[in-house]
Amino acid sequence: MAVAVVTGAGRGIGAGLAAALSARGHHLVVTDVDAAAAEATAETLDGPATAMPLDVRDPSAHRAVALAAAALGDVTVWVNNAGVLSTAAAWEAGDDEVSTTFEVNTLGLVHGSRAAVDVMRRGDILNVVSLSGLGPTPGFAAYGASKAAALSYSQALDIELAAARRPLRVRALCPDVVDTSLVSNVAHRPSAALLFTGSRLLSIDEVVDAGMGLLGSRRAMRTVPGWRAALQRTSAALPGVARLAVPIVARVGERRRLSR
Repeated sequence: MAVAVVTGAGRGIGAGLAAALSARGHHLVVTDVDAAAAEATAETLDGPATAMPLDVRDPSAHRAVALAAAALGDVTVWVNNAGVLSTAAAWEAGDDEVSTTFEVNTLGLVHGSRAAVDVMRRGDILNVVSLSGLGPTPGFAAYGASKAAALSYSQALDIELAAARRPLRVRALCPDVVDTSLVSNVAHRPSAALLFTGSRLLSIDEVVDAGMGLLGSRRAMRTVPGWRAALQRTSAALPGVARLAVPIVARVGERRRLSR
């Protein structure tokens, strides 16, 4: 049986991707740092599922999950979804907050990708990144930087695997702000203004559909929605313009944040 591993699957996007992969007939290895949440997600799936606790900051824990998944069957999908969201002025973010952001969002994805490559003979590694990785995100400097590094790693790994003629693909999913508990938990902070500069928050189902569409495709990266990605790339390409424009846009987001 084909096996799929999803990290951070206790809730939100991870749980949604686990359900979609289960519906496609995969045996799901559902992982989360919250073991009870992983168990809860596994119990909701229609097909076979195995729940395992996983702190993505621990490379040896990733390898243990990979070996357990490989013992169940042919691992054809590995989703690195686990992430944390922090927001603060760049000079006000605490040491632990900054360290955790990079350890989970960047190193967690790196460790997971490496473990996946070790046990997968074919298939897709789907890395859930963010539009924040495409350009500057004031109020989310550490978060955006962690996602930019994760995106760069994903793209480099995909190229290396292709050059080595390994039948593995690495696909990067870069959604805009999604209506999840990660967002609602920081929405009260003034530094979160940029979260509300879009026309609306994406639904989990929209992101899951985009991610599932990447599996098996020739498309290496998907941004959701595309027009917001264009704005992020423009900000990165024209930093002088971004320095003037982004604070204006943030003020719009702050008004929307307060009106929620």
